[in-house]
Amino acid sequence: MHTITVIVPAHNEEEGLPATLESLACQTVRPDRILVVDDASTDRTGEVAASHGVTVLRPPHNLGSKAKAQNYALPQCTTDLVLAVDADTVLAPDYIETVVPVFDDPDVSVAAGTVRTRRTHTVWERGRSTEYLFGFHWHRVWGKVAGVAGWPASMQVRGGVERIGACASVAVCRHLWQGAC
Repeated sequence: MHTITVIVPAHNEEEGLPATLESLACQTVRPDRILVVDDASTDRTGEVAASHGVTVLRPPHNLGSKAKAQNYALPQCTTDLVLAVDADTVLAPDYIETVVPVFDDPDVSVAAGTVRTRRTHTVWERGRSTEYLFGFHWHRVWGKVAGVAGWPASMQVRGGVERIGACASVAVCRHLWQGAC
């Protein structure tokens, strides 16, 4: 059985963070730990996170990027899997339950879900939805991750696209080279 920590980097995210943390609390398989990195927020991000009972990490100064905030939290992760989630992202209720078992295969190094917009009522929301479809998922849908957009040719999609719950899909990559992702 795999263990999983969720890292949520957050800078001034008090409005979107509750929905993210509620979606994590409602997972059919709960994460072992949730770390919110309150990256020098000037709003109530840290208090909102703490009110949801998660661990809040506060760097001594603004780290300046989501990646640096995620890296700040990594030394606190003692689980064998780590899931990074944006502070304004809501996961399908069965996301963790569905994605974790793919790591039973020792050749699997990466699994990623599909990003979809919550609303498509306005022209701007529909435009963002289209942007996500083509920008994030076009190559996954056609099974052409290898060699595209900076992916090494040694990364191959296994089994094409698989379903994750009712509203997401996952492309599982096999890591065929020596060394870590």
